[in-house]
This record gives sequence, C-alpha cells and structure tokens, in this order.
Amino acid sequence: MLSVPLMILLLLSCFFLALLNLANETPARRAFSGMALVIAVGTGTFFYGYGYVMTDGLHFTTLVKALLALCRMFAGINDLASIQKAPLMAHPGALALFWLGHFLAFYVTASATIAALGKRLLQRIRVEMLRKGPLLLIYGINEASVAYARHMAGEHHRAILLVDGDCPSGLETAIQAFGGVVNCSSDALQPTVRFLKRLGMRPGSRKLEVAALHEDSLHNLAYAELLLKSLNTLDIAPEQISLLSSGTGEDTAHLQASGGKGYGTVWSFDDYEITARLIMQNHPPCDRMAFEKGRALENFHCVIVGFGRMGQAMLSHLVMNSQFHGSHFRADIFAPQPQNGFLHDRGLLSSLDIRFHTDSGRSDAFYAFLQESRDLQWIALCTGDPAENTEIVRDLHAWYRSMPSRPLIIQATRTSYFCLDEEERTYRCSSIYDMEHALDIDRMDRMAMEINHIYCQSGKTAEEDWKDCSYFSRLSSRASADFFPAMLRAAGRTREQVLAGDWPPDAETAENLAITEHLRWCGFHYAMGFSRMPEDLYEERIRMYHQARAENRPFQIGKDIRHRFHACLIPWEDLDALSLRENEITGGHVDYKQMDRNNVKILADILRASAQEGQ
Repeated sequence: MLSVPLMILLLLSCFFLALLNLANETPARRAFSGMALVIAVGTGTFFYGYGYVMTDGLHFTTLVKALLALCRMFAGINDLASIQKAPLMAHPGALALFWLGHFLAFYVTASATIAALGKRLLQRIRVEMLRKGPLLLIYGINEASVAYARHMAGEHHRAILLVDGDCPSGLETAIQAFGGVVNCSSDALQPTVRFLKRLGMRPGSRKLEVAALHEDSLHNLAYAELLLKSLNTLDIAPEQISLLSSGTGEDTAHLQASGGKGYGTVWSFDDYEITARLIMQNHPPCDRMAFEKGRALENFHCVIVGFGRMGQAMLSHLVMNSQFHGSHFRADIFAPQPQNGFLHDRGLLSSLDIRFHTDSGRSDAFYAFLQESRDLQWIALCTGDPAENTEIVRDLHAWYRSMPSRPLIIQATRTSYFCLDEEERTYRCSSIYDMEHALDIDRMDRMAMEINHIYCQSGKTAEEDWKDCSYFSRLSSRASADFFPAMLRAAGRTREQVLAGDWPPDAETAENLAITEHLRWCGFHYAMGFSRMPEDLYEERIRMYHQARAENRPFQIGKDIRHRFHACLIPWEDLDALSLRENEITGGHVDYKQMDRNNVKILADILRASAQEGQ
C-alpha cells in the first residue's frame, strides 16, 4: 500500500521540478525545444505523408488529411488508426519513431504552457524568499542596475527585488536567470507601507539595502524620500536601512539618519566619480613615485586629455591622492573647449599647479608638450568618446616606443576604464556595476567608520559615532581611508608589517607623513570646492563665535561648510600661528599640527580594527 502514496509523491515531485526547470529559460532548453520541433515536424510529415498515400492514394484530399494530422500532433492527438494498414507501420521500430515524434510534438506545445505555470510558481517562491533575510531593493531597471543586481546576487547572495514602471523583456529574462524579482506595481513605485509590509519589513534586525539606480537622478531622490517616509511610518530603525543612490550628490544628505530617523548609511555616487576612484585604488599615483623616510623624492606630473565630467572627476581624485611632502603636483589639461567654468574662483586653481591648453590630444602642440615633459607619470584619456580614446592611445603607444620610459596611460569612460602600463601590461574594468567592491557600501565604509570612531573619542561604538557623523564628514573619512595605502608606501611599510606591530615609524618619517597628511587634507577640501578663508571673513566669524557662545551654541570659527571656506587651507608652517590665534580667542587647546600627527599614529589601530571587522 505504501507504493501508491510513494508513486503519487514521486509524480508530484517530478511535475513540480519540471515546472521549475521549464520556468528557467536557458540556452540548453531553448536548443532542445528547437530540436524537438524539427524532429516532430519531420517524423509527422514522413509518417502521415507516407501512410495516407499508401492507404488512400495520392490526391488533394490526402494532402489535406495529412496536413491536419500533422497539426493535431501538437495537440496531443494521433491518427494512427487511419494509417496503421500501411506496410511500414507493422514494424516495431517504425512505431517507436512514430510515437517519439508525437511525444516531442506534445512536448513543444506543453512546454510553453508548463513554462508559464512554472514561471508563476517560481515567481511566488522568489517573492516568499524576499521576506527572509537581508533584502536588496533596486529602483530603476536598466543595463547598469541589472549588472549590479547580478553581481550582488552571485557574489553576495542577496535576495533581489527590482522596481520600475516598466521592464524590457530582455532585461526581465536576465533578471530571472539570477533569481531576481521584478515589481512594476503602483504600490512598489510609490512605495507604500502596504508594499513594505508585504516584504516583511518591521522594526527589528532585518536589513534593507536600497539602491536607487534610475537613469534620472531626480527620480532616484524622489523615490528615496518616499521610501523613507513609509519606513519611518513603520518605525524602521536607521541601523536596518542603507541607501546607495546614483547621481544625487549632496542632495541626499538630509536623508541620512538624524534624531532617530533616516537611512543609517547614505552614499550618493556619480558614475564618473566611482570610475575615477576605482582607478586611484587600482593604480595609485604613489606607485609611480619614490620615497625616503616618508618624503617624496620626485614630483608628480599628469596630463588629462578631455575635460568633460570624466576629466573633472579624474582631476578631483588625482588632487586628493597625489599630494606628498617633498613633491610638487602639476596637472596639464588638454581640451579644445574645456568645461572648467565650474572651477572659477575656487581654491583648486589658485593653490595648485593646474594648467589648461586648448589643444586636442591629436595635435602637434600636444606632442611637442610631451617631448618637453620627460617627467610625466600619468596620461588620462577622458575625451568622452571611447573610439577617440582608443585612437589617441594607439598613437601614444607608437610614439613612446622610441622613448626610454613612458607614463601610465589610462582610457576612462563613464563606467569603465582600460589601462596600459610602461611594461605593456593591460588592466581592464568593463563596468563598475559588476566590479568587485566598487559599489560595496559595507566594505567601503569599514575603514572610514574606524577613522571617524578613533577621531571622535566619544566612548561610543564605531557604529554609533558613524550614525552621528555628518554627510560631509563621512566623505572626508572615506577620502582618508582611500589614502592609507599611499601612507604605507611613503613610510616603506606593508599592511602586514604594520599589523605585526611595526608602527609608528621613526620621528623623522612620522613628521614627514604628518605633513603629507595635511597636504592630503587640503587636497580633499580643494576637490570639494573649498577655498582658504579670507581674513575679513575670519574676523566676522570671530564675532559670530562670541555671539554663539553667549547663546551656548557650538560654533567653529575657521570652518564655513556652507560657503566652502576653511582657515586651515594654509601651508604646514603656518598652522602653529593659526592654532595660537584660535586658542587666544576660544581659550581652547587646539593644535592643528598635532591633529595631523595623530592621524599618522592611529594608522595601525585603524588597520587592526578594520581587519577584525572584516573577519
């Protein structure tokens, strides 16, 4: 008696496995279906054509009957009774082939129906899985967001939900292939409290990662705001939610948790900025330089060809990552119509050696410049046209063959880059959206969080300090974390040596690194649009400080983040005088040089803490 229930169970299991298998569109299944169709039509045409001719003779009615029988095969109906008197049908082998053709014909028809049922079943299973464990909600369905979803599903095992008003069929097939779920409903697009409840969101420990990757940055900002409103209605804690948003810049700063409401982590990125940052991480400028006791032994000289958004991003990141004690930073930018108006009256141009040339990367003037610039270490091609980048790099490659050495040559576009070094080794990033760690918030913030934590010395946990950290301060901590490999190289240490206890370095090296840290800090602020605070503004802020003190309000004299001015954007030698002046006003004990020295000393503690966090 047990055999009957067992058979029923096996049949049901096989059926549901078939449903799920047919629901997954794979190249092998498509190939098999095509082959089945060819065999079914071939065997049906042969047997019914042969059979009806042998039994009824050759005339028009025979053709119609054979054609009808061929069509009925795909409905699971056979006409064996009409042709079984034909001589060939008496052979068992012929009958076997006849029935195989009918089975394959029915398979072709049934597979389409079963696949539809299977997709609905698979969709229901995937939706139920979205209610368990961490969830990645992606707003915006496009090539980039699907590439990011595929990477996160495969490498980080995330449950993926993609939301948009429409989903192209080609992308939907790709999403189904890695187990993602698409939701185009109005509840998801709003998004409503009911939508979040269906996903199983409630106060507690469940994490929701939000990636707003719509091609229109204004849509990303609007969606993030609407989603946060619904999350706040459900009393979802900031620790449970994070936001990765494309193209919104500091417009998302107000969404960061403050007063118990908001996203615990907010990272707004620009494709160009991420590509430039990735280039700095994989090919840091410090690798092209020599150091002794923390001091650079050579200058850093780079060229940027093209100055649209990619060229601007490249310049910003080179400024942030190429400032070293003992070195002079110089950047030459070649672009017939450089989009540099946004830099007008900024400290970046007045404080650093940045020169613009209205010649293209294919002009005689450009190559005359290269002939004279034998100390050049970097060339970044950022014309905005991959084909033009490729043409220029081919010419450069041929031109530098006769030279004893050549700089690092990088072709950079919005989401990818290609690199050729002096030893003709190539490096390629086809897309930042499926590049390991390029958009990994947790990994990116791990060291930045520890930097902020050690800097705060509040007695709180690193997570609590990070929660209270302003959007701009997080940017600063991230830039500092990105520069740590350069600090290690300048000090002549490896990460392993520092973790083993070989830190801090000797006094001379430590002091040189502290000066470099000040230069790096200045470079970051210049790249963020800051300028040195004018004397009249400093005097005005002294008066504002006394008023704020009378009202018992905190106030920083030397930092005006709203108008992008900072009093510390001065040479290292002038920091003692600034510290003394501020202390005379406030009665405090600030020492700006010592702050930079402390940032060097804590490097080992930060590396150790971030290493433990990553285990």
